[in-house]
Amino acid sequence: MANVTTSATIQPTENNEQKSLEMAMSTKSAERIESPKIRKFDLNLLIVFDAVYTTGSVKNAAALLNTSSPSISQYLQKLKDYFGDPLFLRDGQKLSPTTIATKLHRKIKDNLDDLISNIEDFEKDEYNQQLVVQCPIYLSIKIIPIISEFFQRENISCEIVHRVSDNMVDGFSDSLSLRQVDLVFGVSKNLGLSTKSFLLGSEKLSFICRKDHPRLAEFFSDENVQTETFCYIHTDELPAVITRQRVENTIQAARVFSLNSPSFMSILSHVESSNSVAIVPQWLFNKFGSAFNIKLLKTDIELPPVDIAMSYNKMNLNKKMNHALFEYLSENFPRYMN
Repeated sequence: MANVTTSATIQPTENNEQKSLEMAMSTKSAERIESPKIRKFDLNLLIVFDAVYTTGSVKNAAALLNTSSPSISQYLQKLKDYFGDPLFLRDGQKLSPTTIATKLHRKIKDNLDDLISNIEDFEKDEYNQQLVVQCPIYLSIKIIPIISEFFQRENISCEIVHRVSDNMVDGFSDSLSLRQVDLVFGVSKNLGLSTKSFLLGSEKLSFICRKDHPRLAEFFSDENVQTETFCYIHTDELPAVITRQRVENTIQAARVFSLNSPSFMSILSHVESSNSVAIVPQWLFNKFGSAFNIKLLKTDIELPPVDIAMSYNKMNLNKKMNHALFEYLSENFPRYMN
């Protein structure tokens, strides 16, 4: 049973009620913002107040808000303390509003409905018409189609914004922690307590050369490392930097380079028109090999795999649609590994 004042309570006069209400609600906006009292005011109290006013019962208000009757009573007590008025009086089986409660409800009802409606509309708009993805250009060829598939399947109207990665782990962490981006791909490292990372998959690296290479028919050996020239991806994007270091540690031989470029398309174009060799993700060859005069070389050299991770801010899991997108990416990314 709610802790409410009985009908024997002496109600304040009309003038006192008006004065109390005006003191609580009729100050200017700037003054309300500066008021220490209003800063501590819990807007949830107004939702409880509206529920009790509308249903005329603590029990019914608790059912409407999916909470307990004692919780509603506690909220009502806070409202009484704030406005200096009992607000509701027992009238048989029903709670009747005082004059101040009636005026208060009339004052806040439309604005409260608009506020709740705006918040609900904002929550329904899962991505606020924009999803910001940070990843290397090469990875975007794999990632963006999966996200596009998901949006189309779920009939979501959303702009995908692709930001190219930099080489700083701190940059990734700050972008996620400050929620400047929604998803980061390519870094399998701990980016902070507010973020979560997990491995999407690993892809294989392979040697390629032009089809009519004068010395390389089908096989690339350790000896060829010493005699052939190479081209390689030159970028400050962290995944590429890490991969290059791992490749160098595996080959452990000084190589001669004919081209470094931040573009895989430039690498493929250079390979088909020269005698240079390149180390590229095998998926890239499978996807674009037929468009260039290039071939895949067999080898006994065990090149390190490229780990591809996805990171996001944990707060994004509060959105149901974000969680569904993360799952869809995890389930469908392997399709782009071969």
